[in-house]
Amino acid sequence: MSDSASPAAPPPPAPAAPPSALWPGVWLTVALVGAKAAHWGVPAMTHDALRDYGRDLGISSHQDVLFALGFFVAAEIALAAASRWPRAERVVYRAVVGLGTACVVYAVASVQIFAYLRSPLTYPLLYLAGDMGAMRSSLGSFLSPAIVAAFVAAPILYLLGVWSASRVLPVPRTRRSVLAQLLGIGLLAAGVLYGHQEAEGRWSDRDDRLIALNPHWVLAASCAREILGGQVLAGNEPFPHEFLQDFDGPAKPGTRARVAAGARPKNVILVILESTGTRYLSLYGSRYETTPVLRAEARHAVVFDDFYCHVGMSANAMAAITLSLFPYMTWREYTVEYPDFPGKSLADLLKARGYRTAFMHSGDLQYAGGGAFLRNRGFDVILDAGDLGCHTDLSSWGCEDRFLVDGLLQWIDRDCESPFLVVAWTAQSHHPYEPSPGRPFVDFFQGGPLPPDDYDLGRYLNTLVEVDAQIGRILDGLRERSLTEETLVVITGDHGEAFGDPHRTWGHGARLYEENVRVPLMLWNPRLFPRGGRSPTVGSHVDLNPTVADLLDLPPPGTWHGRSLFDRLRPPRAYFYAANDDYLLGVREGDWKYIYNGTAGREELYDLSADPDEQRNVAGQQPERGRRLRQRLAAWKHYVGHELAEIRSAPPPAKAAAPQP
Repeated sequence: MSDSASPAAPPPPAPAAPPSALWPGVWLTVALVGAKAAHWGVPAMTHDALRDYGRDLGISSHQDVLFALGFFVAAEIALAAASRWPRAERVVYRAVVGLGTACVVYAVASVQIFAYLRSPLTYPLLYLAGDMGAMRSSLGSFLSPAIVAAFVAAPILYLLGVWSASRVLPVPRTRRSVLAQLLGIGLLAAGVLYGHQEAEGRWSDRDDRLIALNPHWVLAASCAREILGGQVLAGNEPFPHEFLQDFDGPAKPGTRARVAAGARPKNVILVILESTGTRYLSLYGSRYETTPVLRAEARHAVVFDDFYCHVGMSANAMAAITLSLFPYMTWREYTVEYPDFPGKSLADLLKARGYRTAFMHSGDLQYAGGGAFLRNRGFDVILDAGDLGCHTDLSSWGCEDRFLVDGLLQWIDRDCESPFLVVAWTAQSHHPYEPSPGRPFVDFFQGGPLPPDDYDLGRYLNTLVEVDAQIGRILDGLRERSLTEETLVVITGDHGEAFGDPHRTWGHGARLYEENVRVPLMLWNPRLFPRGGRSPTVGSHVDLNPTVADLLDLPPPGTWHGRSLFDRLRPPRAYFYAANDDYLLGVREGDWKYIYNGTAGREELYDLSADPDEQRNVAGQQPERGRRLRQRLAAWKHYVGHELAEIRSAPPPAKAAAPQP
């Protein structure tokens, strides 16, 4: 036996720490809070600015921290359940890291979504996005180099952070490690509680309060709510039965417009301006000279100063305008959900009296089922951008509006002797607001003031100038054909468009302020309105068809909800709603504007005669007026809901032959 000692056996390698969700959860927290920090931008380097920045960041990200905590706890439970099977444990860990990466990417997207919509993405907003082919121009306009870089860098940094931290600082499953994690969870939970209290307190009336929501949870919850039956709209409080008289329908005999028989027009052109409210039209006092043609032509027209759409959605505006009906308070699109919705259109009424009828749109009528909805509505022809001879689309939404006017005038020339109705719906002023190629671009902000957070307001104003010029072409075309005195031209907008002034809201569909729902209305005919004029009559889209029928001296169908704007007994009210995130109901009565948030139970009341920009909410000082107007909204909701229920229970109508282009 050797005297030398045998060499010692090497110690067994330390067991590898089991996979932990700690670092995926920590880096997810950093990413979500960082996304909210990107929303707030870089603060000024002063004590007060840094204090306010820290407070706003903490409040706005408290739900994100809670979401990341929930992610961590759920992932730890899943890993613990799979710990007996190493292969399954590795699969679960990879799924945790993959899900965390997806959450980081969505956090980056949510910064831009909120900046424009002032709301996290929800199931209704996804629904309204509809055809992504049509949406691609609008979506592409937001993909700046910085956003693209963030989409690439954020998930890479997240994965690097998780990978490096897991190797440098592995998480053992010891009592000390568990206690440290519990302490961290407790500290974060205290911050979440503080943020929740502040969000429900001082933040509750801010117009950007929805930034305090976690976008991942909002989207998941809205999808789950829809699967389980959808959100219930509040507003069922009792109301006086006489409030239903607002919805009695067209005017009774003896209350119509007084027009000499020989002065009544024979033809009708209805021009619907896409995404066009009154705020940025010089016809309505805007500081931007966008509508010189309309301002000049107002000497032959009556201009209505207080006219409203019912909802900031083109699809439901199409239903309201075409059938003179109040759409129910839903984010769903009537043209998609109810393509065969019963009712009579103005085209139905006039075609039965020998009129030629046409509907033309410089956009794509396949979007949101517009073409299917318009079939069997009395139009001889239905044309969109694909039928109007434009070889290149201006954007994914459609072509230049000059092609629409070309098609309109060519269609009139086919038979100038027969009476005609043509509905012309523009597209060029839709986001992303593409100006016409080769036209000089007007700098509306030369010398200031600059708009807040300019989301292409300058481009939008230039499209309004182009649309105004195309309306001038229509009116000049009527003069060249000696059709001015025989033709009533009606010009309105489908809904407004907001650009952060005077409220922090952009786009359309989500709010009920004047820039969102107040739209132009001009009735042009040199013989009917030789001296022009302005009217303070409060009206809305359901009143368009009855007003035209009134001026033509035709009896309106009983299915129409609206009243002629010349009806001396019409109620001085207009109703509107929004349902993109919160359910909002609104009513304009005389000089008063009331908005009720049926989701949050909040109310707003404005005296538009003293506060046209809706900056002073006086609901607290006028509780009785607010209660009465809330009852008006309850009556409207009851009426429209009852009628919709009856239509849903009725048998489907028989199919008729579709019109040919």
